[in-house]
Amino acid sequence: MGRVNRSGKVKHMLVSITKFLFEKGKGTSKHEEFQRSYEKDETRQTPYIHTYPTENRYEKVVAKFADFLKEEYDLKYVRDFKDLSTEELYICLDRYFEKQREEEHLAASTLKIHISALGKILGTIRPSLREYFTAEARARWRDGVEKGDNDRYNNPDKIIENLHKIDKTSYAIAQIQRACGARIGDVKKLVLDEENRRAYIPRSKGGRHRYIHYDHCPEEFQKLKEYKEILDKALQERKFSEIREEEYYKNLRKACRMSNEPYKASHPFRYEFAQEQYNLLKELPEQEQEQYYRHILREWGRSEKDIEGKMREVKEKDVVAEAIVSEFLGHSRLDISLHYLKIRRK
Repeated sequence: MGRVNRSGKVKHMLVSITKFLFEKGKGTSKHEEFQRSYEKDETRQTPYIHTYPTENRYEKVVAKFADFLKEEYDLKYVRDFKDLSTEELYICLDRYFEKQREEEHLAASTLKIHISALGKILGTIRPSLREYFTAEARARWRDGVEKGDNDRYNNPDKIIENLHKIDKTSYAIAQIQRACGARIGDVKKLVLDEENRRAYIPRSKGGRHRYIHYDHCPEEFQKLKEYKEILDKALQERKFSEIREEEYYKNLRKACRMSNEPYKASHPFRYEFAQEQYNLLKELPEQEQEQYYRHILREWGRSEKDIEGKMREVKEKDVVAEAIVSEFLGHSRLDISLHYLKIRRK
């Protein structure tokens, strides 16, 4: 497949990849691909598109998804698409299917085609996204099954309690994610600044540094220190990649089963962190929220002119607390953070 120009349009990229998968698949046996897939990992999947009618349907789906990204998130260029983390792309998908089901009134059978198309095409671009196409997510996108509490685990404390019984290191990783909203790949990068009572994650998604402040919840910072000590001790003996792939996900899945919760990997902990921080910030007086946001922007080295511009923007839309949470999460787009909080832009 030819190299895609980073300044090109997302729609063109998605349609091009659809055509590429058809060119690779036409004239080949779908059954043989299924057999190879089953022998490899006991699934029945094919990475290609084998018939013209399927390719034609998938082209229409990805074009519609590209239009949605442009309208909903003002995201139309490939460079903007590539700046999205896997988790952020999943959030865009979640909102897309919510809109198709509730506003476009698409039938479950049609939504099933959309799920298959986007799973194959986006999974080709971003293989890590395939983990998010769980049976629970597919059912929700197709049938409108209730999500639970805003994409959080329904009873995260129970899961954590069971995780602690299973493995102390896995427990510490999950608690770190809950306490600072760290993506799983950022957990090992965590640095604690005790003097300023803040957590620092260097070179997070997109090369951005993240700061999370604990001025208003010092006890949470103290707990974060304890969890990090547990993890640091484990990292003296094993690489984080080994712990994550061989233990953490397996133990978290087991803890979910013990808690009668559907397994959703670890991203619900970021939802939980975002919503808890938001609830805490909304309790502060407006003036204190604004001072807090100014302080965070100055830490980023923003000029006073830029800071005043940002302040005007968030105050006009009454989203100061939301903007603070967005900085904590390391999002480049406020819209993504609003989705975490289930808030629509005013």
